[in-house]
Amino acid sequence: MQRFDRILTRVENFLACTALGLATVVAITQVLLRAIFNVHLPWSEETIVYLVIYATFLGAVITLRHNEHIAVNIFEPFIGPVGKRRMQILGTSVMIVFLILVGTYAWLLIFEPFSIATVTPTLKLPLWVVELAVPIGMSLMLLRSIEMLVRLLKGQTAFAEGEKTEYQRAEEALGMDNGEEKR
Repeated sequence: MQRFDRILTRVENFLACTALGLATVVAITQVLLRAIFNVHLPWSEETIVYLVIYATFLGAVITLRHNEHIAVNIFEPFIGPVGKRRMQILGTSVMIVFLILVGTYAWLLIFEPFSIATVTPTLKLPLWVVELAVPIGMSLMLLRSIEMLVRLLKGQTAFAEGEKTEYQRAEEALGMDNGEEKR
């Protein structure tokens, strides 16, 4: 499980960083060319939008891995550790069902004649290339969610890094509690 987690983490980080990095490079290049040489790259805006779409769906996977997604925990203070684990298993199971449904539909959508025959306005890419961000993101999130469910069923924490968010871990490292320094 740890080897799978390490490989998946590297793939997720590489893809998300590449998409966001390329979008940044294209944006900076566009600004500099326009400011210095008064040259406009007609393909730059569309490229940036598509790269940010990919970065968003890949970033959602990383956010899930670090336990940073928005969660409503209204019952958590009122239930014990066993109840909390059951709620986590239920929530993760519901998330898996959702990701299977949306992911399956997203994979089917890219094979629709409209997606295959239609091209993007400036880059003239097939539309399915842009739409591919959704099924890739959903599939990677599904793998992460299955990993979380397996960890929960084994009696471990859902997240390899632990239950706390990156923000909470940073607060602890700095000796802070809810944004206030400890005295």
